Amino acid sequence: MLPMLRYVLLSCVLVSSSPVSGASSDRGADSLRKTIEAREPGTRVATPQRSPVTGVYLTSIDGVSGYVSADGRYFIVGDMLDLASRSNVTEEVRKAARRALLQTIAPDEWIAFAPAKAKYTIAVFTDADCPYCRKLHADLPQLLARGIAVRYMAFPRSGPNTKSWRTMAAVWCSSDRREALTRATRGEAVTTPNSCGDAVIAKHYALGQQLGIPGTPMIVLNDGATLSYMPPDKLLAALVEHARPGS
Repeated sequence: MLPMLRYVLLSCVLVSSSPVSGASSDRGADSLRKTIEAREPGTRVATPQRSPVTGVYLTSIDGVSGYVSADGRYFIVGDMLDLASRSNVTEEVRKAARRALLQTIAPDEWIAFAPAKAKYTIAVFTDADCPYCRKLHADLPQLLARGIAVRYMAFPRSGPNTKSWRTMAAVWCSSDRREALTRATRGEAVTTPNSCGDAVIAKHYALGQQLGIPGTPMIVLNDGATLSYMPPDKLLAALVEHARPGS
């Protein structure tokens, strides 16, 4: 992210750009997105979506959620709350986006651990060098015993061409990914043939960036809600709560 835009986002002030006709159609939404991108080249702007407030559209800039005015001039960082229904409008949109994006992960791209009879399934963005990722993986036997299946995706926080990235690529390239991930989270070296690439790691990393992942491990539930690390019993309680109707 460019320094000026980073300052803008952190300060919650306006992003100024030339006006457009608004996002009343797909073409208008795309025009609005391009207007914002023209102001700060190199940023990733999600296609604006209508919000419950006329003339205000939900989008994200480099993973930071917020609302942009129809003329592309103002960007407000933060969530929109519906005081009548006591719901977080923005989070509901994010949850739907997470569910849709996770559907793009092919079955052979996960590293999955499942009990004989799974009651709950969580998707986890992990980094083998992350202390709490290691703690979560050490809890795996307890999670499985509680009927929790775990599906891992790679998110090396340090980014491409780093030690963590290469470690995650080696894990995903291993003939036994589950064993390799376990060894990596113990701090053991994992190597792989030079012929194996990092396409899956790059895909997962890009997906995590689209989701605005705040850190690892990021646990994504079936309803699109997210959790950070918590001990097995607390995680189970959270899953039970999220599974209740209307939660």
